[in-house]
Amino acid sequence: MSDCLHCDINDLVQKRLESKDANLADMAASMTESLVDLILLVPAADQATLMAEVVGNLGQAFLEKSGSVDGDSTARH
Repeated sequence: MSDCLHCDINDLVQKRLESKDANLADMAASMTESLVDLILLVPAADQATLMAEVVGNLGQAFLEKSGSVDGDSTARH
């Protein structure tokens, strides 16, 4: 593992994608479940705020990486 969680996750996902029977919907569902587990680690009073941060970061990263808006999403890792 490296010092970059983002890179480690992407490496793991890439290895799964190389499988002939890779299912993107199942992979996304598993990653979503992991995010839920992470959100549940914080106190209940902070969970909604963290979930909002997660959803906001997802949207912003998607817009930046798809080229819909200018930005430097590489700064996140």
